[in-house]
Amino acid sequence: MYTYKVKQTENKTYFFNFIKKDVTKVYSFNTYNDALIFALSEEIEQFSCIVSDKVETTRKTYKNYYTLKQFEKHCVNNSMHFLNTQKCRLDEKQIANYYFYLIGSNKLEKLKKFKNAKK
Repeated sequence: MYTYKVKQTENKTYFFNFIKKDVTKVYSFNTYNDALIFALSEEIEQFSCIVSDKVETTRKTYKNYYTLKQFEKHCVNNSMHFLNTQKCRLDEKQIANYYFYLIGSNKLEKLKKFKNAKK
């Protein structure tokens, strides 16, 4: 079927910050869901889907899902939907932990962006 590749680039410094180097790692996944969970947890904006040897498409991670900053904002404003409580009593670090918990436990429904229905 399809193969999904996620490229991750890290900046590494060696020798007391005199030598700087970009290291690129490529991860392959068999399912879209696994690639999406990895891209969300590592905060990678896009990944590619390889259909065949000549055809490759790009998938945008945050097209349908919230980024961490967007989730923090919406979680404070609409805590009943995200936390099932009346008021959000969590600080930013706890909200970030909850965001990554939702990703790690494959509960992506709460991270989906709400699209207004057109009339």
